Amino acid sequence: MAKPSKSVAVLDGLPDHILCHILSFLPTKEAARTSVLSPRWRYLFLSSISILDFKSCLTPPTKDNNSFLNFVDRFFSNPRLLNLELECFRVNDLWVNYDPSINEFLMPFDDDPWFAEARPWGGDYLLINRWICAALRGVKEVGISLINKDVLSLPNLLFTSHSLVTLKLKIRGANDVPTDACLPNLRTLHFEFFEFLDGRSVLKLISTCPVLEDFAFVMCQFHEISELIIHNLSLKRLVLDFGELYADSHRGFNAIKIDAPNLVYFKYVNGMAGGCTLSETKTLERADIEMTVMDNGDGERVTNLLRGVCNVRSLYLAIEDDSRTFFLAPLDPMFAFNNLVELEFRNRYNVDWQGSWIVELLHCMPNLKTLILNLASTTESFRSLPNTVPWCLLFQIKEIEIKHFAGEEHMFAMVSYFLKHATIIEKLIIRDIGASTVIEKLSSLPKKSEKCEIVTR
Repeated sequence: MAKPSKSVAVLDGLPDHILCHILSFLPTKEAARTSVLSPRWRYLFLSSISILDFKSCLTPPTKDNNSFLNFVDRFFSNPRLLNLELECFRVNDLWVNYDPSINEFLMPFDDDPWFAEARPWGGDYLLINRWICAALRGVKEVGISLINKDVLSLPNLLFTSHSLVTLKLKIRGANDVPTDACLPNLRTLHFEFFEFLDGRSVLKLISTCPVLEDFAFVMCQFHEISELIIHNLSLKRLVLDFGELYADSHRGFNAIKIDAPNLVYFKYVNGMAGGCTLSETKTLERADIEMTVMDNGDGERVTNLLRGVCNVRSLYLAIEDDSRTFFLAPLDPMFAFNNLVELEFRNRYNVDWQGSWIVELLHCMPNLKTLILNLASTTESFRSLPNTVPWCLLFQIKEIEIKHFAGEEHMFAMVSYFLKHATIIEKLIIRDIGASTVIEKLSSLPKKSEKCEIVTR
């Protein structure tokens, strides 16, 4: 035990509840270090803790870090923990970075033989199960982020806790949810990078959480199921983000079916192998949709999905057309986004983009007020825009933003079309303009609305 310093002696004059309040503002590791200051401080930090956050505790091995790991293990074996009321327990190894551009996990010093032998991916990771089980006594939030593949099998106790309100698991590799999982008070459940060997068990868990409001699958893979069925009446926020895992229309699920009539927010990224359908969602306010169109059949699936979210007030829509046919096909005449007031549309990688498709889409959105476009650059010759002007452009739209404006002919034509017909527009925002001549040309375009301000950023 170290000899107390003068500053510690001054702090020793403060009552325990004030010292505990001070310690509560420190990171877990720093608060724990105060236990060596004096006999009085040895267990004082325990009374200050409501959040245990062992951030990056499984970092490359050093003498200091190994000592800390041993300390954490002794901490969870301490009988004083039985009386500790935890709100939150988190552990992660964020020193491992995921690079989405190459779909790989980048691990530092992978080419170093010493590091490959010494890094704590064996027994030290196995300690985590003991920590989880100890922390689960009354804890409300658990967050685990471990990207080293196949090092951890989660304890069943994690999925039968009656106190858990939030559970966020970012674990790369094969893991399963026990068939008897029961989380009656869970409101938030996130899975990232999981590979479910039995996908039926996690789908059963979703449907049996009576108060679940926020659910997410991010870059997860499934075995033993042909259909992904999300059924939960209390769900308000749903994220299905498969990245490029199921972008190929010949892989993935036969169908994705969502029965969540109280959804408020929905995000969907690819994974549309057999299409995705939603039950009636009158409460839906915001949808973020990102799709890659691989062939003609995918175009129909995009249409079906958009029909399921047509009640939204705010929509982010990103379509990458690898088939080079989607934007050539006419829109479904039954489309009607009557509640939509904000649209952001992105198509940055398809040289076949046509302004006529955007105008056709606006015809389906009579009450649109804000339009944001992030469009592909192209050297193709400009095709004229239709003569019929959308209702929203004439009488509703007040703000238009165009990102990545490079000054091509078709983009000038689009801006000119907007300014010519938008009668109540108040602001046109143009981003990423390089040349001053482009700004001068924009400023010289005729405007229908006298209130319209052209802003360049």
